[in-house]
Amino acid sequence: MIRKKLLFLGIDNTTSDAIKYAKSKNVYTIVTDYCSPETKKEKKAADEYWMIDVADFDALKKKCIEEGVTNIYTGTNEFCLDQCKRLCKELGFPFYASDAGWNASRDKGIYKEECQKAGLLVPKRYYLDENFSEKDLKKIQYPVVVKPSDSTARKGLSIVSNQDGLRAAYEKALEYSENKKIIVEQYIDGIDAYIGCYIHNKKLILLYVTVTQFIMVNGQKRFAFSSDFSKITKLVDGQLLSKYQKLISNMNCENGVCLFQCVSRDNLIYNFEFGYRLDGIRIWERVARTKGINELKMMVDLALGESISDDAFIERGTKEKHICWLMWSLPGKISKIEGKKELYSRDDISVLVDRFKEGDTVLNVLDMRAIALIIEVFGKNYEDITEKMLYINKTLHYYDENVNDMIIHRMPDFENW
Repeated sequence: MIRKKLLFLGIDNTTSDAIKYAKSKNVYTIVTDYCSPETKKEKKAADEYWMIDVADFDALKKKCIEEGVTNIYTGTNEFCLDQCKRLCKELGFPFYASDAGWNASRDKGIYKEECQKAGLLVPKRYYLDENFSEKDLKKIQYPVVVKPSDSTARKGLSIVSNQDGLRAAYEKALEYSENKKIIVEQYIDGIDAYIGCYIHNKKLILLYVTVTQFIMVNGQKRFAFSSDFSKITKLVDGQLLSKYQKLISNMNCENGVCLFQCVSRDNLIYNFEFGYRLDGIRIWERVARTKGINELKMMVDLALGESISDDAFIERGTKEKHICWLMWSLPGKISKIEGKKELYSRDDISVLVDRFKEGDTVLNVLDMRAIALIIEVFGKNYEDITEKMLYINKTLHYYDENVNDMIIHRMPDFENW
């Protein structure tokens, strides 16, 4: 039997674990991007590495043919996934996402059109271009959200309450958009909810519903906490899931991880974005721990052209409670960090994102680039988790040059979740 050769396009936060899993299956692993192996440890972890930029499609295609690559994988980066999908099509390799599903995941406008076809709620959209015609402007009821149709992590997003703010927000959104398509839509002031699923042989399987509770800092809404402990969970019932099933069927989605990003208000679920890939903050680690369902391994198997057993969805995990804690940093230069090692030393805490080190500068932005750490805290119950979070608040500090604490220390409001 010919040994499979799996090419990893680019390096993201799935690559290290995916390489380990592929090697455990006796798959020959290759990593490519333009970075040196001295700066990217994943290159040395693979059996082989290339110095070909993921953007160089022709060179990648030629090298794949010359080296006998049999399969291609990438995890979370959407540009890398675009390249992966294109390469797989031209080389005859398997790729998990349908054309319609992938297009909807890359363009929020297309996704919302698909949602409406499936009977799912979306915010009211206002169609506007750079000419800002009076006819179009008169239709707008404020406040509205202005954002690129193709960006992630809240980049280029603004909430505006008047026409002057709208123009500035439109220009800002254009800076973050590659396709230059801007969405102006009704602002739904509700609770952010994330419905995580896996599509298995055309059937949608619900894995989790998490809700984000924001905190206000200097009048700005910041990310704070996320958990499956929420009154909103009951809204994701069989009737709603049947509409999501219709949605993925309409888009010809057969397999793969997916995430429906929503806002809940007045017991209604409004749909905003569709993630058709592994997430950027390693949620699959929590799902594997608490449910025993490993989405990462499944996505590698799909890249290898292997089918997923129904048994893979039998829950065998710890069933622990958890809080996903997004620790926001105030802007400035980090002169000293205290308490971070404590996070890595405990088996009841998982560090998902660790963005800064001493000497780094945190930008004055409202998107996820200002999040210093994303950690998950596990425990028997929420009282247990609360004690751990209080301890971390006392221990963890990022100081600026004036010895001011930059980390925003808060606790979740469990009573009103």
